[in-house]
Amino acid sequence: MENSEFYLGIETSGLSGSVAVYRPGQQITQIELSQQGRKHAQTLVAEVKNLLGSLNISARQITGVGVSRGPGSFTGLRIGITFAKTFGYVTGCPVIGIDTFAAIAMKSPPEITETWVISNAQRGDLFVGKYRKTTERHWENASEIGLRGIEEFVNSLQSGDTVSGPGITLLPDDLPAAARLLGTECRTPQAAEVAEITASLLQENAANQSPRNEVWELTPFYLRKSAAEEKWDAQQNS
Repeated sequence: MENSEFYLGIETSGLSGSVAVYRPGQQITQIELSQQGRKHAQTLVAEVKNLLGSLNISARQITGVGVSRGPGSFTGLRIGITFAKTFGYVTGCPVIGIDTFAAIAMKSPPEITETWVISNAQRGDLFVGKYRKTTERHWENASEIGLRGIEEFVNSLQSGDTVSGPGITLLPDDLPAAARLLGTECRTPQAAEVAEITASLLQENAANQSPRNEVWELTPFYLRKSAAEEKWDAQQNS
């Protein structure tokens, strides 16, 4: 019997973005957003409409929506999450936030079982998390995501460590340890992995009879305020 479930994945945590539809047991269909950075808002609705149209399915046939919740761009995450919540509210399908770093870890080569995932936190810092593979297509957080200085993180690396994520471009060329830096094809989060993780989580919840829907409470994962918000707070306090 053909699977009739469709899961929509949305990834807008960085300068580039993508949307994808995953049908368990079949190939994932993904398209890149035609605009970048803060222009995600101008293209997201149209791109999702085009994607669904190319698959000949309607918005109300979507079983669940997963959206990258961060860490990542303040503006990008807000746009993606706002769209996902609106889509879920209108269609009635469940919406859940997906750990952006878990989606990145999932892109690791098959032989990798543990990896650091890093991204640019601005002001000389990195967002850093460690992930461990538990099954072939599942990664879990092995250490809480936190803020670390670039130099501090580099000095903490040990021989044999693996590092992934868009923050790799901030690391020096002469790392003190023989760490393995994954290639560019593994570093950027994609909607395909977001959609696949969404399907896995929602199917597991359904099997356990514990429906999950974050359409009302979902918010971006921030570890600190943006520079603009900190500047605004400083102005108000002064």
